[in-house]
Amino acid sequence: MFLRSQKRYLTCITGLFAVSSSTVLLLFAGAAAACSGVEPPSCEAPTVATTSPGSVSPNTAYIYGDVDPNECTTTYEFRYRKSGGSWSGRGPVNITGNYQSVIDFLSSLEPSTKYEYEVTAFNSGGSAPSGGIQSFTTPATNHVLPKPTVATEAATGITSTGATLNGSVDPEGYSTTYTFEYGTKETELTKSTPPVGDLTGSTALKREAKVSLEPGTKYYFRISATNQNGTSPGKVFNFTTSTDLWKIKGSLNPGTSGNYLYDVSCEPSTSVCTSVGKSTSSGVDSPIALRWNGLSWSEQVAAKKSGATHTRLFGVDCPSETRCLAVGNHQSSEGASVLSEIWNEGKWSVQTTPLPSESTASEFVAIGCNSTATCTAVGSATIGGVKTAVAERWTSPTWALSTIPIPEGAKSSQLDGVDCLWSNFCVAVGRYTNSSGSIKSLVEFWNGTEWSIQTVTDPVGAAQSTLLDVSCSPTPNRCTAVGGWKNSAYEQFTLAYRFNGVSTWTLQSTPNPAGSIASVFQEVSCPTETSCTADGSWVSSGGGSNMTLAESWNGTSWSIQGTPNPSGAAFSAFFGLSCRSTTCMGVGWSRNSSGVDTTLSEFRE
Repeated sequence: MFLRSQKRYLTCITGLFAVSSSTVLLLFAGAAAACSGVEPPSCEAPTVATTSPGSVSPNTAYIYGDVDPNECTTTYEFRYRKSGGSWSGRGPVNITGNYQSVIDFLSSLEPSTKYEYEVTAFNSGGSAPSGGIQSFTTPATNHVLPKPTVATEAATGITSTGATLNGSVDPEGYSTTYTFEYGTKETELTKSTPPVGDLTGSTALKREAKVSLEPGTKYYFRISATNQNGTSPGKVFNFTTSTDLWKIKGSLNPGTSGNYLYDVSCEPSTSVCTSVGKSTSSGVDSPIALRWNGLSWSEQVAAKKSGATHTRLFGVDCPSETRCLAVGNHQSSEGASVLSEIWNEGKWSVQTTPLPSESTASEFVAIGCNSTATCTAVGSATIGGVKTAVAERWTSPTWALSTIPIPEGAKSSQLDGVDCLWSNFCVAVGRYTNSSGSIKSLVEFWNGTEWSIQTVTDPVGAAQSTLLDVSCSPTPNRCTAVGGWKNSAYEQFTLAYRFNGVSTWTLQSTPNPAGSIASVFQEVSCPTETSCTADGSWVSSGGGSNMTLAESWNGTSWSIQGTPNPSGAAFSAFFGLSCRSTTCMGVGWSRNSSGVDTTLSEFRE
């Protein structure tokens, strides 16, 4: 289930419906730097090293080498021969990036024969100097019962917090189990993945395992397999996890019982950002508004609704350095109602916002402005006992209700994110519960006159899906919407779609942290057509609670970025994000080991 904690959804291990004082909440169990446009440097010739062989049998052998493409597209090739004979090439392979280990498999070899091999490489900068020649001698054919044949292969999916370990296992006709051994010392592989058994047959089988790791650390690993004839350890490979790109920035905590940031907006042409949320003292919720000057946060005096017992801010947008609008709800004896505030001439003041017709409770959770005088706020209202998606349009100085179409047969609906490029181009996203009780993603488009529902296709195997935020970039008009989805086993995964600006939404592939059992995107920010960042949180299968998550999209693919968690945090998550060019500010909250909730902000240079 998806649980709302005020503005957003948390990734949690379990999910049950819960009720807050302001709205019905639903558990949602459990933001690549922008392309700089810098011209690539000229290529340097690659370097290579031929390394020792592994798993030599009478007729087969694995041969290894190291290649450093020096960040250029590089072609490498293994070649081999009987000692003193003519070389035979194994076929060219193209790679790019930095240092990596390479492997090839030789078959149809002759027993009791010495073979030599080497790895060669070239790119536009020239050919690699010789990396040396290695040799091996195949053993004589014998009738010794064979151990498994194994081969360690290069790790993939390397991030600051995890990687996928790869290898292959040939059971050699006997029931076989395998594991990956890894650690920070080549001679001391102190950790291992759980053994996996019952491999059979006489064919090499590709195997992998995802592991959680520490940022900026060099790791060594190998695959190892055992059958009744003995154990075969593979060759040791290594890799280094990336460092954290994000840095924690100290933020303010005016409340005595809890402090939470739900959204942030950074002005288009400055380093100034505004973040909003709520603080709790003596059981009373008060609005938070913080201002970032590029170096530190300062507290602003957010306005409180007259007569309200609680005032909370969930969304903010700053179309200029001198104007911001924030939305949320206020609560009185009559229930919770929509709230809008404007920051102008250096102070916050409450605006008049009409209540949805016949609503008994309502709130705004997101706002998008296409100018300093035109904005759209979205959220939900309880009408006739049913949670229903709502939107209002602000044309300075007046707010007016909009009519939102609801999917046919929907038992409930709500909107959680909105972005507007022009007066006739807004996109809002959220979710609805269909007639069968399944939670589905909801997308609405504003053409300047009316809202209409757009279609998105769920990921294959999705039992539930929801979209939590959307960000659009102009010229041409493009949008990215993010959230999360669950399969029938209630495993939760990140979710992203790309909008072509007309009517088509395309599902994108987004990675999840190694070892994650629940990952979700809460917010997304796209400063350019080919640059987006999404943030949220994830939960590890190894136990514990939520941890911060950020991923970047470079116009082609998404990749995980390193985000630190406060020292000793029992919980930490992002709920807001704003990016300008290559910089981003992410906000949320964390809980320490004593159970105290404090604001969280992290900045990516």
